[in-house]
Amino acid sequence: MDFNLTQEQELLKETVRKFADSQIAPRIKDMMSKRRIPDEIKKGMADLGLLGMTIPEEYGGMGADALTTGIVAEEIGRADPTASIPVFFLVDNAWSFLISKYGTKELKESLLPKVTKGKNVVGIASTEPNYGSDLGSMTSRADSTKNGYALSGEKSFISLVRDIAETGGGYVTVLKTDPLKGTNGISLFFLPYVKEKMETTFIQEMGREGSSWGSFKFSGIEVGKENLIGEVNKGFRIVHEGFEFARGLIAMISCGAAIKSLENGADYMKTRKAFGKEIARNQGLQFDLATDVAKIEAARDASLKALWMYDLEQKGQRFSRFDVSKQIAIAKFTSTTWAFDAINDALQWQGAYGYSKDCPEEWALRGIRSFMLAEGSREIMKMIIARESLGKEYLR
Repeated sequence: MDFNLTQEQELLKETVRKFADSQIAPRIKDMMSKRRIPDEIKKGMADLGLLGMTIPEEYGGMGADALTTGIVAEEIGRADPTASIPVFFLVDNAWSFLISKYGTKELKESLLPKVTKGKNVVGIASTEPNYGSDLGSMTSRADSTKNGYALSGEKSFISLVRDIAETGGGYVTVLKTDPLKGTNGISLFFLPYVKEKMETTFIQEMGREGSSWGSFKFSGIEVGKENLIGEVNKGFRIVHEGFEFARGLIAMISCGAAIKSLENGADYMKTRKAFGKEIARNQGLQFDLATDVAKIEAARDASLKALWMYDLEQKGQRFSRFDVSKQIAIAKFTSTTWAFDAINDALQWQGAYGYSKDCPEEWALRGIRSFMLAEGSREIMKMIIARESLGKEYLR
């Protein structure tokens, strides 16, 4: 793997860093108090082409690959310790990408140009009240009609529910088209937001104060055949491409947040004195910092490798779907676990201030904690790593 960024990637990284430092970072406290991402930030992201940046140029996107998208995700994660804006970025990009690849021509033409302009938002609706990663047991369904399908069910713990309700758009939704076939009876649909037919409940999160989260019930929402994503009963494999892309972005976001927290913690240690000297001179704290820096550097390398492999597999080169699944799982598991530990250490170094609601590491600790669950829990990541290391016959 060549770790050198292209000239275009370097320029994009620099542009996003400037935008994040000047437009995102100064607005975080205001975002937290109002519990919503400022419209100015969303508009700025759209103007820079960061919304739906994976969408092909013919639909208004920049056709960015996964690695380039990950570089942007890291910069946004660095600027917003709450993880609110990073969640908006990763969800919209990962799932609009899936529509770009597998959606019908009619769906792409009607939806994707609006996504790149920030006029529509794309989310993912898979989790149900009693089922998270166990997609084969879910109960939401799509029934065939004369002109398409009728979609019914309930989805829970869904990101961007307020954003989609206010802006427009909808969800890549996992539904049963053949309930007797388990995961072989799953299909993907684009479920548009229909206020009159969706009973929505908003849920307040532990962190991610600017994000929106909730559940919704839907019954008899009729869509045309153009809203089918991929083939009937082939949704299980397709949806995992979206999950793996999202997991890779989560890994980069977690690394970005951890790097920033370690910078904050190191700066504090250099200025805070105890017993007549800066606490940065304490070897115990130096060793903690060294351990965190080494782990985050390793996790970041694993994350870059995962997205690089994802891109090559998408082109049909070098790697299999299982190779990519394993590396993505390694990246997400290590980055979220070690980022949480690093942020917690940085909070600890800052003493009582670290425990206050004014400390960015307190915000980051709660925000990054969500990524140990989102898009596949830590336990699921371990199962994937074990499966690809031992063989799936040893997991039963």
